[in-house]
Amino acid sequence: MPTATTAGHRYYELWDPMPDDVREGARRFATVQALNELVGVLQYVEWLDRAPSHTRRQMLMAKIQDEVGHGHVVARVAEDLGMPREQILVDYLEGRLKIHNIFHYSFQTWEELGPGLLLTNSAAIQQFQSLAKGVYLPYSRALRKVEREESFHYQHALDLTHEILTHGDATQRRRVQQGFELWLPRILAYLGPPDTDTLHGNRMWQVGMKPDGNDAVRQAWLTKIIPVFRKLGVHVDPSLVSQAPSGEWQFAQPDWAATKKIIANGGPSSQRRLDYVRRVLDRNAGYRRALRGVA
Repeated sequence: MPTATTAGHRYYELWDPMPDDVREGARRFATVQALNELVGVLQYVEWLDRAPSHTRRQMLMAKIQDEVGHGHVVARVAEDLGMPREQILVDYLEGRLKIHNIFHYSFQTWEELGPGLLLTNSAAIQQFQSLAKGVYLPYSRALRKVEREESFHYQHALDLTHEILTHGDATQRRRVQQGFELWLPRILAYLGPPDTDTLHGNRMWQVGMKPDGNDAVRQAWLTKIIPVFRKLGVHVDPSLVSQAPSGEWQFAQPDWAATKKIIANGGPSSQRRLDYVRRVLDRNAGYRRALRGVA
C-alpha cells in the first residue's frame, strides 16, 4: 500500500493505485524533463569542436554523455506511465511539447559558457532537490540519480569560470561578467512565474507532485548561487538582484510575455533545435523500424 507522507499526501510506486492527477502529473513532469535533457544538450554539442583544449573537450563530452543519460533515465519513467520515448520527440516537433526557455538559446562565446552553465546547473539542482520530495517514487529516485551527476557538472562550470577569471585577459573576464548578466534573468524565468495567490490552486501542489512553489525554489537558489559569483569576483549589479535586510532576494522581474513566446519556439535557436531533431529522427527512422521488426 502507498505510504503516508508527513505532509498528508501518499507516496506511490508504479504498481500502486493512484489518483489520475498524480499519474498524469508524473508522466508530464518526466516527459518534459526528458525533452529538456535530450534537446537541451545541443547547446553543448555546438561547442565540442570549438573547445580551446583537448582536456576541455573531454570534459564537455563527458557532460554531454551524462545529459543524454539523464534524458533516458527520466524518459524511462515517462515510458512506464504510457509515454513512448520516441513520441516525446515527435510531440516536440509537432508542437505538443515545449522545451524550457533556456534551451532556446546558444552560447555565443566560450567565456559565456562558464557562468551560463554555473547558473543553469545550480538552478537545476535546486529544482530537482525540490521535486524529488514529490509523491511519485520512481520519478523521485530518478531525480536523485540525476542530481548527483549534476553536482559534477556544477563543479565543471565552477572550474571553467574560475580558470577564465584567473588566467584570462581583460576581454575574457569582461565576457564572463556579461555572460552572468545575460543568463541570470533567463534562469530566473526558467524557475517559473511568481506564485502570488495561485500556488494553493495549483493541482500539482495539491496532490504533492510539486512540493515547493516557484518563489521558494528561486529564493533558495539565489541564496546559494549569488555568494558563489561574488567569491569568484563577478560583480552583482543591485539592479539585477539584491538582498533585503530580511534576507529575501529582490530582482528585476523577467519579461514573462517574452518568455512565453520563447517557449513557444520563438527563441533565437528554436528553429535550429527543431531542425536538428527532425534530421536525426528522419536519418534513423530505418534503424528504429528494424529494431521493432517492422519492414
